[in-house]
Amino acid sequence: MALQKKNVRSILIIDDDPDDYELVSEAIQEINPSIGVTYVNSCEQLLQHRHQTFDLILLDINMPYHDGFFLLKSIREHGYRDLPIIMYTNSLSPAHITKAYKEGANLFFSKPESFSALLNGLRKLVDLDWASPFSVTQQYCKNGHYKAFQAD
Repeated sequence: MALQKKNVRSILIIDDDPDDYELVSEAIQEINPSIGVTYVNSCEQLLQHRHQTFDLILLDINMPYHDGFFLLKSIREHGYRDLPIIMYTNSLSPAHITKAYKEGANLFFSKPESFSALLNGLRKLVDLDWASPFSVTQQYCKNGHYKAFQAD
């Protein structure tokens, strides 16, 4: 029996840059205004939302105090194994991409240069079938080779 496609209804953005949050939030609202977007900029704020459920997390790598890898590992260790987490960062470093997947990210999405590319990328991300996050991940991880999700 095949799983029914899981629609994204809520997104948590973890990023220390409020400008990046504003851009992503604006793009999500343009894609689908019914998707709820929550923003936190620190580990402490994340703890305040620990009882909420989200369909998708966009997690920045470069943040003060606790970077995205620390938060990714922490989220996974606290039992959220099936929660889709996308590393959303300025980096396209092969080392960052590999580390993200090995530590439990479902996708690695580099922040696009333009709003239209961001819009296209987020539209594709939201449209993926998140009923099985690991099947999504397998499309980007083959034979020990990892690649970033492409916005175009």
